Amino acid sequence: MKKPVLLIFGILLLAFISIYFIIPQKIQATRVVEIDATDINISKFLVNKMPWAKWWPGKQVATDSSLYTYKNISFTLQENTNSEMHALIRQDDIELKSILTYATTGEGMCEVTWFAEKQSSLNPFERVAEYFKIKRIAQDLDVVLADFKKFMQADVNVYGMNFTITKIQHPIVLATTLNTNDYPPTELIYSKVAELRKQIRAKNAMAVDSPMMNVHAVETGGYMVTVAVPINTIIEPGKNAMINKLVKNANALETQVKGGKNTILNAFTQLKNYQKAHRLISPAMPFESLVTNRLAEKDTAKWVTKIYCPVF
Repeated sequence: MKKPVLLIFGILLLAFISIYFIIPQKIQATRVVEIDATDINISKFLVNKMPWAKWWPGKQVATDSSLYTYKNISFTLQENTNSEMHALIRQDDIELKSILTYATTGEGMCEVTWFAEKQSSLNPFERVAEYFKIKRIAQDLDVVLADFKKFMQADVNVYGMNFTITKIQHPIVLATTLNTNDYPPTELIYSKVAELRKQIRAKNAMAVDSPMMNVHAVETGGYMVTVAVPINTIIEPGKNAMINKLVKNANALETQVKGGKNTILNAFTQLKNYQKAHRLISPAMPFESLVTNRLAEKDTAKWVTKIYCPVF
């Protein structure tokens, strides 16, 4: 009778001992996702606490900007650096210390790693239970990272607008420049457009696209303004005008916005941010294409403007 009891006891003892070899002292979960996004933008949304609310797939606790939940798991954002974010993960009796990091893997590509671990229990039954609970939490981390990837790969989420690389179709423009003390009013811009169009008609040429404009703040004060009209052929420019030639089919970074001056200025800022993040070099000044006739449409909220910047 003693032998079967001893045998069962021995098997159980062996099983318990095996658990300590199979399940390590520190139970770990590591999840990795590769994202088509620059390190600059990953850093902005991953290792800074405030932007988490923009991409988090669960809920943010209103009373604590560092506390987030996903399903029945809570995440508390802790200390952060320029390259990592620490987060405490809790679910029932499980508490995991975790860290999110990112690393550049290629041009415009980053790898985000979420590493979590917990000191396992000395109790073998609890140790097994902890192991399987942490594995289930790791599956939810996969979902969270997948949502972060989806968010980061949409320009509208990162910059507030979409960008595309297009080709310059109308490289010949008739242009004029002027200096103003204040930001140029609409009436002044369109008076210059009218002068250019008069010259174009006088030379039997044709305007082939919307008027263009670039407003550049001068260090000494005021603005240098360039107004231009794309035309179908090279002509002899008239008084105070010049012919500028772009490279046909060259690349241009493009976006379109709807709104007035502040919306357009923000678009230029975001265009520069996109250009910097994607390491695009501009051989010429950016410009706005006045799709909407601003003289005819007084409601600035209805103005449609395309923003272009030649790049390579």
